[in-house]
Amino acid sequence: MNAIYTFSIRLYSVAIWLVSFWNPKAKLWREGRKNWAEKLSLSLAGKQNIYWFHCASLGEFEQARPLIEKIKHQKPSVLILVTFFSPSGYQQRKNYKLADYVCYLPLDTKSNAKHFLSLVSISKAYFVKYEVWPNFFQELKRKEIPFYLLSATFREGQIYFNPLGKWFKSILALTTHIFVQEKASQELLASHGIASIVSGDTRFDQVAKTAKTAVPNKVIEEFSRGKFTLVAGSCWEKEEGFIAAFLSPASTIKVIFAPHDVSENHVKALLARLKPEISCIRYSQFEKDVNLQDFQVLILDNIGLLSNAYQYGSVAFVGGGFTNALHNILEPATFGLPVFYGDNHPKFPEGEEMENHGAGFSIDSFGRFQSQLLSLIYYEGELERYSQKNTDFIQSRTGATELVYSHTIDS
Repeated sequence: MNAIYTFSIRLYSVAIWLVSFWNPKAKLWREGRKNWAEKLSLSLAGKQNIYWFHCASLGEFEQARPLIEKIKHQKPSVLILVTFFSPSGYQQRKNYKLADYVCYLPLDTKSNAKHFLSLVSISKAYFVKYEVWPNFFQELKRKEIPFYLLSATFREGQIYFNPLGKWFKSILALTTHIFVQEKASQELLASHGIASIVSGDTRFDQVAKTAKTAVPNKVIEEFSRGKFTLVAGSCWEKEEGFIAAFLSPASTIKVIFAPHDVSENHVKALLARLKPEISCIRYSQFEKDVNLQDFQVLILDNIGLLSNAYQYGSVAFVGGGFTNALHNILEPATFGLPVFYGDNHPKFPEGEEMENHGAGFSIDSFGRFQSQLLSLIYYEGELERYSQKNTDFIQSRTGATELVYSHTIDS
């Protein structure tokens, strides 16, 4: 099975190579892995006490981040290596100040895993959420390096739990500890003979900290001042379409769009979706003599503004939920914003948790979005009630970082 898996990984690499001739993201994926061994050796060879964190992309990095920060605070001598699978994560965090080196994960072949772990002296390794890489896991086990799966979630339909997935399940069982987000994942693993620890999701700790350290933004503050403001965070076309259909020049609300795709083509397409009478301004084109109160829509066409923008919102509509690619709904919740998101999010248990708690709105139609939003705007006390629910929701779920630290560092 190992040989079949490795062959499929190499086949995937060939497919990426072919696609990279016309796809910019695939090109970044391919180019970023060139000369990886030489770069890694120059940066970390001969150094000791290295803790390795591997993340698929930016969302998983945010789950690793609170643990990285605690480790660096408690043990400053530890060196941090961060690897990414996806260009979107690497490009945004390649200069992360607490990491001693950030790079792409080499292709998961047996030879790459051996070479990677021969070049650097890894003391501990953390893989986030779904990041299970068989050849790296086997080599870590062979070298007796402790390694952990962090903030993981599991569902019955995953490959580990079907008749053809016995080998993958055996790989999962190699981990030193698996930390899962909720009891259902623990029970599923236990039914297949794999032990785990319910830690919760480390992102709750990260977003709680973000709310306490939010940086003021005078442009966004002036735009939203005194108005009911909807923040469309990491929005995709469907979320943008719902909001565009709701908005009219007579609307009393303001909207801040922070698109998942901030390319010029996408921003222009977003502007075209809005009614011609809607007054819009782009963040990148703001000038000091402009009166921001005159505009109904602000488009954040720069990366890195969203997490601080939520502090000025009344409600949020977070993207990706209609395609099972839900972005971070915890960030707006920690500021006390009721949160809308699409109803297709089985890989993201926080969506169901927030809805059950009463301050998340899993949307299956424009009609539901419209009616719920109108009630938050016009029913007295409704917004405050839901806002408090989300504040409580976040605060009641912090502490995962401390638990993981105590099991992997203090024990």
